[in-house]
Amino acid sequence: MSNSVVYEDNDIVVVRAPSDEELERIVKDIILKRGRPLSWKELRRELSGVVGEDRLRKVLIRLIERDEIVEMIDGTFGLRGMEETYVPAKTKKRVRPLAPSKFRKRWGHLIEVTGSISAAIQYLIEMRLKERKAKPR
Repeated sequence: MSNSVVYEDNDIVVVRAPSDEELERIVKDIILKRGRPLSWKELRRELSGVVGEDRLRKVLIRLIERDEIVEMIDGTFGLRGMEETYVPAKTKKRVRPLAPSKFRKRWGHLIEVTGSISAAIQYLIEMRLKERKAKPR
């Protein structure tokens, strides 16, 4: 019986929910294992049955505020440094950022220059694809 298992019998296993610190580590590990930024929907699916949406949202905000997680321009969440090479996904609908001040600080200038989040995403896609083609293998 692991230390997170509270009760176990032949029909049921009851485990305790992870602490906030454990949840932060779990979120970062999930992203690290995937090797790319994940959407809210993907994170929620990975953690369904473990934690609720409100708790996940609070943990993500804390990680963003501490610069351990970066909210990408397309709304996905990646580890610090992933924003340098990430090719954003074209989004049909962009939800509001979890940490608006951090989002503005990181992406605001690009959004201003290009005119909108959609235009900034398109610009980043084009630039990252050009960079990939230019890199010798």
